[in-house]
This record gives sequence, C-alpha cells and structure tokens, in this order.
Amino acid sequence: MALQVRGDLGDQLHRLAPLRAAITGSHISGLDEHLVPDVIDDRHELGSLAVPALVIVGRHDVVCGVRWAEELHKLIPDSMLVVLENSGHLGNVEEPDAFAEAVLAFVGER
Repeated sequence: MALQVRGDLGDQLHRLAPLRAAITGSHISGLDEHLVPDVIDDRHELGSLAVPALVIVGRHDVVCGVRWAEELHKLIPDSMLVVLENSGHLGNVEEPDAFAEAVLAFVGER
C-alpha cells in the first residue's frame, strides 16, 4: 500500500530554511584508514523481518530518496510505504501533521 500526502512545499521550505542551514554533516558511515566510507548493505536481511514496518520518505529527499524507500517496501514483508509529497529528509519536521497521520494510520491498521 502506498499513501500519498500533499501540502505546500514552498511555505515549508521557507519556514524551515534556518533549520536546514544549521544541519551539517560530512559522512554517514565510518571511514577506514584510507578515509573510504564503510559500505553498509543489509538488504539481504530485510526479507526475514517478522514485524510490520512503516517506510516514510519525503518526495524531495536527496539523502534516502523515494527509490530507496520503494526498494525497502518491496523487500520488507508486511510493510507500508508513505511518500510525503512536500518533504525532504526531515519529513517529521517538514510535514509533522502528515507524518503523524501516517504513523497513526499504520498503527491503527495493526
């Protein structure tokens, strides 16, 4: 099941500009002695999950975008995919009402 949530992206981007400007990062995983990022790929384990899973992604997420969320949804049994149409990587901050609605809908179905 995929749930599409809509809102006003322009207003959100303006409102959250200070937060976005304050967030910095150089890498996500650890670095080895040659400063090469560690490769973490646990996709082969996802099919063994035995609990319901909610995958939430922002349509404009450039870190872990829709393509990856769709792959997680396909690989995780009994998962639900929610695409927040006006969010990037911080959907819980950018669209808190839509995020909460998705979580409540997911929990309500269980």
